[in-house]
Amino acid sequence: MGIKYDNLTTSEALKKLEEFLDNEKKTNVFFLNIDCLYHARKDKEYSEILRKKTGLVLGDGLGLKILSFFYGEKMKENLNGTDFSPKLMCTAAQKGKSVFLLGGQDGVAENAAKKFASTTKVQIAGTNNGYFGNVNQVIDRINRSEADILFVGFGVPKQEKWIVENRKMLNPTLCIGVGGLFDYNSGRIKRAPKFIRTMHMEWIWRILMEPRRLFTRYFVHDIPLLFYFILNKRGLKKMKS
Repeated sequence: MGIKYDNLTTSEALKKLEEFLDNEKKTNVFFLNIDCLYHARKDKEYSEILRKKTGLVLGDGLGLKILSFFYGEKMKENLNGTDFSPKLMCTAAQKGKSVFLLGGQDGVAENAAKKFASTTKVQIAGTNNGYFGNVNQVIDRINRSEADILFVGFGVPKQEKWIVENRKMLNPTLCIGVGGLFDYNSGRIKRAPKFIRTMHMEWIWRILMEPRRLFTRYFVHDIPLLFYFILNKRGLKKMKS
């Protein structure tokens, strides 16, 4: 599909983003998993955003790890947004940088902000739910907050499109698409215990938590697509030989 991701460890990714913050270089940060690839096949605009790579695209999830292996590459580390974002916030706190949280239902971003402020000591510049009409008003609020980092939790691909569409007007140095991060950190949705995450089985836990929404995503969209890519790659190898 012509989509590449930055194969980095957590420390490598944090170092790059720290450099961007120091240099005040406007950068977008997106995450790539199998579900993102599913959307990219259906959505030309989103696919183009990933191909152009206007910043960092970080590898996320067991599916991408498996797919990378079949395409001859070893994914260094699973950099999913839910685990990576708090680590970035810790880095931001150490550097005296502030963050703005945009997305989620009423009260979700606010509750997540309280949790982040407590656990990472990061400075919260402001929050806003994801259901708003006046885009310019929200952008003005973000810019007036003087936040260095903007976390956008609209879900894929809406958040990536929104960031790219409005990037010229957004002042934060880093704009990051974080999906359901606020839902998990606010406590609205319970996250899998650590031992389940260590076993790469969090996706099963997520289905149990939200069966209506996620059964189709995993079993109808993502897993068949994973096998399609694997079989297609093996077919290409046979054709070349």
